[in-house]
Amino acid sequence: MDNNPNINECIPYNCLSNPEVEVLGGERIETGYTPIDISLSLTQFLLSEFVPGAGFVLGLVDIIWGIFGPSQWDAFLVQIEQLINQRIEEFARNQAISRLEGLSNLYQIYAESFREWEADPTNPALREEMRIQFNDMNSALTTAIPLLAVQNYQVPLLSVYVQAANLHLSVLRDVSVFGQRWGFDAATINSRYNDLTRLIGNYTDYAVRWYNTGLERVWGPDSRDWVRYNQFRRELTLTVLDIVALFSNYDSRRYPIRTVSQLTREIYTNPVLENFDGSFRGMAQRIEQNIRQPHLMDILNSITIYTDVHRGFNYWSGHQITASPVGFSGPEFAFPLFGNAGNAAPPVLVSLTGLGIFRTLSSPLYRRIILGSGPNNQELFVLDGTEFSFASLTTNLPSTIYRQRGTVDSLDVIPPQDNSVPPRAGFSHRLSHVTMLSQAAGAVYTLRAPTFSWQHRSAEFNNIIPSSQITQIPLTKSTNLGSGTSVV
Repeated sequence: MDNNPNINECIPYNCLSNPEVEVLGGERIETGYTPIDISLSLTQFLLSEFVPGAGFVLGLVDIIWGIFGPSQWDAFLVQIEQLINQRIEEFARNQAISRLEGLSNLYQIYAESFREWEADPTNPALREEMRIQFNDMNSALTTAIPLLAVQNYQVPLLSVYVQAANLHLSVLRDVSVFGQRWGFDAATINSRYNDLTRLIGNYTDYAVRWYNTGLERVWGPDSRDWVRYNQFRRELTLTVLDIVALFSNYDSRRYPIRTVSQLTREIYTNPVLENFDGSFRGMAQRIEQNIRQPHLMDILNSITIYTDVHRGFNYWSGHQITASPVGFSGPEFAFPLFGNAGNAAPPVLVSLTGLGIFRTLSSPLYRRIILGSGPNNQELFVLDGTEFSFASLTTNLPSTIYRQRGTVDSLDVIPPQDNSVPPRAGFSHRLSHVTMLSQAAGAVYTLRAPTFSWQHRSAEFNNIIPSSQITQIPLTKSTNLGSGTSVV
């Protein structure tokens, strides 16, 4: 263990203890409405309102392109700069923000022209104005996006690159759907549609490649490295990968009507520990192995939590999970015991209620136990209690508390997607699984840390396909995999 007091690293849940403030190299930067909040709102919009028209155009204005100023764009840059410890040079930073500001101003004009044309679609002047505005918007995006892929800064610029790419694809879809009514000839419309399908692939490949590059860059051997690695993975899943996953839906000829997608991937909050400050050398691989591997989706039914005691301190020692296949199409099944089944207190049963668990409030416990003179001191890293809160669109449901409510709030890390309603209704993710990080080093320390997995709320419990829309059912919602198929 490393007790160097000069090490100032992020520790679980403390990096963003105040979501209004980001810290980079000792500098405090006010960010306000965070990139994660904004990205979750955008993903919700793309999942629910993916229909061409003025409603979609004005929705993008309301969420991003009509409300962002330089400070909001800068917050997106700061988010990744922190995670990879790389500052964008002033010239590249100012160029990126200026380009984004220019796109924002131009898109607001485009959106207003679109609204006016949709209200009077046969007006020749408004049709001509839409042709002008589309050409201006398309040209500006074609010029700006390569400048958001500056050499050596592809990773810190990635989230704003994806925002601009999403805007470009939406504009190209507009002309593919409405271009004939605007007065474009068939050859021009087909050419722009070919641009659309080509850029869906190009933008997707670029984003995934540089996400993986950044993820590899932050990996390291120690627990502090894993904390940063997991934060990068979690936050860029929300600000980059989830948005990119919906790019293919812009193909207006493949998806000519309302298309509904579901995100079945999982993200992970850090092991719930106090004083887990990166002082565990060589432990990153062990922590990563504790994360549940890619798998077919299942539905969390219950968690049975066991309690053990160490020198008078009770703690979460292990748990048993039961789950069901998607659609409850088969019998309930149990996972192997995580940790150990302590018997210092009766087990606590947390059963699925409402729309699932949307929030945990945990109480980590750290104690340095003095066993006598000399080196025989022991450190205890455990969880003393957790409150589980249940999602509901209509009413407050009673929570289930294991021992006691804590102050470590999962919503600080994975916030709601809609802040206009209570979190129980506006939540973005629900708890999908819990593993247990267990480690002991003789008389030196004991560590027991539940690790929570979270799934996006769009992943429905059932596979229902309404006739009025295109519903994409991910392969991970199958009940079994065919021969030679695996989940990655």
